[in-house]
Amino acid sequence: MEKNIFIRALALTMVLSFFVLLSCSKDDDCETKLYYLDKDKDNFGAGEPATACSPPKTNIGQYVLQGGDADDNDANVNPGCALAFYLDDDGDGFGTGDPILFCVNPDPNKYTDFDGAFDCNDDDSSINPGVLATYYPDLDNDGYGDGLGQTISVPICDPTPEGYAANGDDCDDTNAGANPGAGQITYYLDLDNDGYGNEEIYNIVEPCEEVPENSSLMAGDCNDQDPTINPDAEDNPNDGIDSNCDGQMETVIWSGPDFQFSKLANDDWAAEGANASWDVLTDNVTLTRTTEGYITNIAWWLDVVNFVPSENEDLPWEYLGRKAQNAPIAPVGNAIPNGGPQGVRWAILEQGGNSQAWDNFDWYGTLGDPTHFYSLNNIVTICSLLNDNESPTNIVDDFGVDNTQQIQNEAIDYSMSSVNHLKDITLGVWLVEENIYFTMTIIDIPHVSMGNSITYIRSTPNN
Repeated sequence: MEKNIFIRALALTMVLSFFVLLSCSKDDDCETKLYYLDKDKDNFGAGEPATACSPPKTNIGQYVLQGGDADDNDANVNPGCALAFYLDDDGDGFGTGDPILFCVNPDPNKYTDFDGAFDCNDDDSSINPGVLATYYPDLDNDGYGDGLGQTISVPICDPTPEGYAANGDDCDDTNAGANPGAGQITYYLDLDNDGYGNEEIYNIVEPCEEVPENSSLMAGDCNDQDPTINPDAEDNPNDGIDSNCDGQMETVIWSGPDFQFSKLANDDWAAEGANASWDVLTDNVTLTRTTEGYITNIAWWLDVVNFVPSENEDLPWEYLGRKAQNAPIAPVGNAIPNGGPQGVRWAILEQGGNSQAWDNFDWYGTLGDPTHFYSLNNIVTICSLLNDNESPTNIVDDFGVDNTQQIQNEAIDYSMSSVNHLKDITLGVWLVEENIYFTMTIIDIPHVSMGNSITYIRSTPNN
C-alpha cells in the first residue's frame, strides 16, 4: 500500500516539473524579432517595428520581417520593385522630383519613367524641355529684344541666353531706356554728336517715340561745338582746355614757338594805345618797361582808372621798387596809379651765374607748379644776391628777402637799380588769374640810367 502511494507521488512531481519547465521555456527563452505592419500585404511593412517572438495578430493587414515600404497602402509600391518613376502632374511625359520605385506604372497620366530631362513647370504641359523657345537679340539688356534681329531657338526650360530676350518688342535696342516698359525719356541736344549733350537744352518724349535729331541720352558736355570735349575725353594736362568737362581749372603751359619782344628806350610806355611798346599776353596782362626802369603790367593800370594812391598805400602792390612812396607813376586816363606787374609771379628756372652762391641755390621753379614763384621784386633781389655771392635764406614778403649776411631790402635796394641782374636768366612766368605758365629770357635790360628799353624772348601759346 505504501509503495503505491510513493509511486503516485513521484509521478505527480514529475508532471508538475514538466509543466514548470515548459512554462519557463516559453516565457523566458524565446527568440525575439522585429516585425513591421504590412497593411497592403506586399510582404513589406512600414513604420516603427514591434519586438516579439512571433508575428503579432492584427486585423488591418499582417506583420512581416521586412520594412521600408514607401506606400503601405499600395501593394505596387515597395522596396522589392526595381522600376523608377517620376511624378508628372501635367502628363507631358516630363517628371519632377526624386524617383519613386514601382513594380509597374500605377498611373501613366501621373507618373513617367523618362529621366533624360526634368520638367521646369509641371503645372503646364506646354512648358517642358521638349518645347523650343524663340529669343531675340537684346543689345541694350533691357529685357526687350529687337523683333527684326536674328533669332535663336533653345529649349524653353534652359536659361535665357545672354544678350537675348524672350520678346521682340524693343523699339530701340541701343537704348535701355527706350522700350515698352520704360517711362518718359529725356534727350539732350548734342550738336557735335559725341554722345553727350547740353544739359540745359533737352526734350522729354514718351518711350518708343521718335528720337529727336542731334540728341543724346547723356548730359554733361561743356562744349557742344567740339566732339573732342566731353566727359569721356582724355584730358591733356597743361593745354588750358577742360577736355573731360570735370570743371577743374586747367594749368596752361605755353610751349609754342619763341617770340621776341622789344621796347625801345624812347617809346612812350604809358600812352594809351601804344601797342608797339606793349607785349599783350592776355586780356589781363600786358607787359612793358616804364621810364623809371620798372617792368609793369600796363593792363592792370588801365583797369584801375579810379585808383587813389593815398587810400591804398597799405595794399601789397607787386612792383619793381620799394613801398608805395617810391612806386612808378604814369598818367593813364584821369588816374595816376601805382603798381608793377600785378597778377604775375616769377621763378628762376635754371642756374644763371658762376658764383658759389649760385652753385648752392635750390629755389628753382617748375612750370605748372607755383612753388618758388615770387614777386619780380624778390626775383631781382635774389639774382642780385647770388651774383654778389650772397645766399638768400628766407622770403619775408613780396618786398623782402633775408640772406646769410642779413642784408635787408630796406638796407640795400636791389629792386630798381639792379634790374640788369635779370639779363640772361631763364625765368618762369606765371599769369596767376589765367593759370598760364611760360618761359622768358631777358636778353637786354640796361640799367635805368641808360634808358628804359627791354628785349626778351618768351614762349607762346601752343596753338
